[in-house]
Amino acid sequence: MRLPVLLTLAMVVGSANPLRAGAAASSSASDVHPVSAAQFKTYDSRAEQRLLELTNLERQRVGAPVLQLDPGLSTVARQHAAAMAVRGELSHQFDGEAPLQDRLAKSALHLDRAGENVAFDVDIDGAHHGLMHSPHHRENLLRPDYNVVGLAVARVGDRLYVVEDFGHSVPMYEPRTAEDLVSAAIVQTRAKARGQLRRVAISSLREAACSMASQDKLNAKLVTGVSPLRYVLTYTSMQADQLAPAAAKAINDNNLRSYAVGACFAHTTTYPNGAYFVTVAFY
Repeated sequence: MRLPVLLTLAMVVGSANPLRAGAAASSSASDVHPVSAAQFKTYDSRAEQRLLELTNLERQRVGAPVLQLDPGLSTVARQHAAAMAVRGELSHQFDGEAPLQDRLAKSALHLDRAGENVAFDVDIDGAHHGLMHSPHHRENLLRPDYNVVGLAVARVGDRLYVVEDFGHSVPMYEPRTAEDLVSAAIVQTRAKARGQLRRVAISSLREAACSMASQDKLNAKLVTGVSPLRYVLTYTSMQADQLAPAAAKAINDNNLRSYAVGACFAHTTTYPNGAYFVTVAFY
């Protein structure tokens, strides 16, 4: 007789800002016991593929887009699955281990939101069944804004330690393209005001944006040397085409005539998965 799901944990992190820890659901099991590193032998690639198939079948049933398996995320997931298997317990972060957002930053993707499920069972179909019947895990599995996933199944004897790392991957743009996307957002926001603004090129704004990125800190004083200015806007965004919430008031000022944009993408301590540092000067 197959044993029931013994233990699962769910985590959701992220928004348009740096990935941050969110709500988690957990339970415990009395028969979970530690195992030594020597007992951990391998990952079960067939079970990982089966998990992908089961997950995408569930998503298709509810009209959510299928997830693309990402090798980088799977590597991150496998490292965490091994940590769970060696310890014989489930967790989203062990002592001495980096938090989820920092682990995910090791992949080549730019993620603006992410989530993680971990589970423990004796077969992969049972693990998936248990996850689908838990509200927090089901939410991660079926979120329509996730488009990539990393999967890991670490086997110790007849026990499987499962990690599912979900994410929403967005493009990473070089500065010129990012600046064009910022400009397009400004034009769209300005549509309700009287007259469009003329875009001008000021190279020092990109230098200011990259300087802020290197310091991991916003600093409007870096662009005060450009004149005559009416407003200076500095902000960070996970997506280049998303303006800061406070930008609309400045953009719709009918006294403005022109603007310039500088942008720089960087991975920083505050934004381990990367963010755009943006400067906008209005004249």
